[in-house]
Amino acid sequence: MRSGTRAAAVVVALVLVSATLMGCGSSSTDTGTGGTEAVPVPGTGTGVVGDGAALVESKCTACHNLERVDAATKDLVGWQTTITRMVQQNGAVITPEEQSAIALYLSNR
Repeated sequence: MRSGTRAAAVVVALVLVSATLMGCGSSSTDTGTGGTEAVPVPGTGTGVVGDGAALVESKCTACHNLERVDAATKDLVGWQTTITRMVQQNGAVITPEEQSAIALYLSNR
């Protein structure tokens, strides 16, 4: 793996681990209604994981149909790797924050 690719993968992994750990904390406003609430993604301002579906539709469908994306089953690392490859090798225009939100959304659906 090239050092630039490895560095990008490490940055994405760190952001995603941070997001996962933040989601594990308890909240005094937790109503116990299930996983329907959006989880904030670090470094995205107002962005939330709930935006992952919209990002998949706007970013991924530039090259793929939704059926192809829906048929793919990968864990978080698998999606991180795939999204990083799409950006680096195929020129997909996706910010690191959007990459994190998409990977979290796709790995948790």
